[in-house]
Amino acid sequence: MQSIIIVNQILILGILVCIGVFATKTGIINENLKEGISLLVFKITLPLMIFTNFTELEITPALLKNGALVILFAYFSLFLLFLAGKLSTRVMKLDRRTGDIHTLHTVFGNHVFLGFPLINALFPGGEGLFYATLFFIVSSSLLWTAGIYIMNRSNNSGIVDNLKHLVNPTTIAFFIGLIFMLFEISLPGVLDSPLTGLGDTTNYLSMLYIGAMLAHMNIKGIISRTSVFVLSINKLLIVPFILIISINFIVSVFSLELGEIARSVVVLQSAMPCMAIIVVLARSFGADDMLATQNLFVSTILSLITLPVVYYLLGIF
Repeated sequence: MQSIIIVNQILILGILVCIGVFATKTGIINENLKEGISLLVFKITLPLMIFTNFTELEITPALLKNGALVILFAYFSLFLLFLAGKLSTRVMKLDRRTGDIHTLHTVFGNHVFLGFPLINALFPGGEGLFYATLFFIVSSSLLWTAGIYIMNRSNNSGIVDNLKHLVNPTTIAFFIGLIFMLFEISLPGVLDSPLTGLGDTTNYLSMLYIGAMLAHMNIKGIISRTSVFVLSINKLLIVPFILIISINFIVSVFSLELGEIARSVVVLQSAMPCMAIIVVLARSFGADDMLATQNLFVSTILSLITLPVVYYLLGIF
């Protein structure tokens, strides 16, 4: 039954992505509107979705315990992805400029524009979104420190400057929502209804944005770049499978009480396609932005197939 749910959700998201592609190809969504949608989602609708879900979430010892374990397993999963990226870089003998992008895109996934909407649809009620946000904060802490260092090792900006990126509408909404949740503060109906409704548009706007990005992708030459497909296989299937086995083993050996939703969120967030912002960073730092663009395109398309497979594996193991 759950597998059918995720397939249906992927189909819904896929249809929305196709609408985004069509709207962009026909000129309805131009470059300015695309960037506007991105800002609208990241600065308004997504924070509202996180905040309003948290205000309805009941704080329990199990939730806090699972949250702590999600943070630990998030770092563990990103470490596994990093090892996979480094190993495949060496096996394929990629040069440093190409290898850095390959490694970073193996590690960092699309946790916001695809991960949050999918997880919120699969696990309604706020718990899944709570764990997904924790995973995103962990990922961001590494992106704006180690990720920036790898992207441009001659970068003169200090760690403090990079860490400022952690203070954004998403993390602010997370901590404000956490305060509301801890103190059991409820929003009055006159506020809850419009804020929740606006937050719920995140799913649709996010998929339109992904479609707009894919519409601009230049797919010429992708077939000849083996590293793009190796990355997708590693990131979307192999590492998530290894992660499932590893988490089960660790939980069993140390007798940890990890909830099924928490385990699923960690694995699914790890199995997300490549992060779009890596393309922007690659352009800013003079890295291989063409490879980054190709990674984003191929992994996003393939994730529509692999995410249901990963979710199915979660049910089996």
